[in-house]
Amino acid sequence: PTPHVLWYQRRVHGEWGYLRFQPTAIDHGRLELTCCAPNGLCEVNEGTYTEDSFDVWTRYGGLTRPAGARRPYVTELRRWCEVRPQNAPVSMEYRVEMATERTPMQVHLISWLKKEEEA
Repeated sequence: PTPHVLWYQRRVHGEWGYLRFQPTAIDHGRLELTCCAPNGLCEVNEGTYTEDSFDVWTRYGGLTRPAGARRPYVTELRRWCEVRPQNAPVSMEYRVEMATERTPMQVHLISWLKKEEEA
């Protein structure tokens, strides 16, 4: 089965996508991430992964949208994630950076997750 990611943000916004890992060594390699949002924006991201992180971005015109999409159009996206197992409790940081026709690349979303300690 293909790994997939489903992300919901307070039930206001959801994204659906797939991750395709292409190992180049035992603990790192290339990563392709596809993602579609409810507004119709579809992205194909490429980048790298390690055993505790990934960094992907749109390349080579990797964005498409429906004809009815509203401006300003997104022109570039980058997604970055890092798991920190050395932290107590274990934590994860996820960041999305975005550029539009009107704005340069800037942070669009940051989230931090912490593993709950067992009672």
